[in-house]
Amino acid sequence: MTKRSVKVYGMSGYKYQSVPTIMLKGKWLEQLNFHIGDYISVSFEDGKIIIAPDAEKAEMKIAEATFMERELKALQKRFEAEKEQIHAQFVAEQKAGYGV
Repeated sequence: MTKRSVKVYGMSGYKYQSVPTIMLKGKWLEQLNFHIGDYISVSFEDGKIIIAPDAEKAEMKIAEATFMERELKALQKRFEAEKEQIHAQFVAEQKAGYGV
């Protein structure tokens, strides 16, 4: 399958004005390697709309997720260390009779 016929719809846009809308959906998109969650780029050339996978955006999102995961683990480690320190301080103050 190399060609599809779709209709341009009107949908409510800015200030409820009707704007042209093109909807693409169906299992045929998966067959063309467009999957849920993928990033795409849309370009225009010679009166044609070109839709292609956006590998650069996908790479950036993977790098961001990796960074966030690493930073979250570091924060959790720091939290646990501070929690232990505060607990030890609390126990020491209880034994010394502070806060009673």
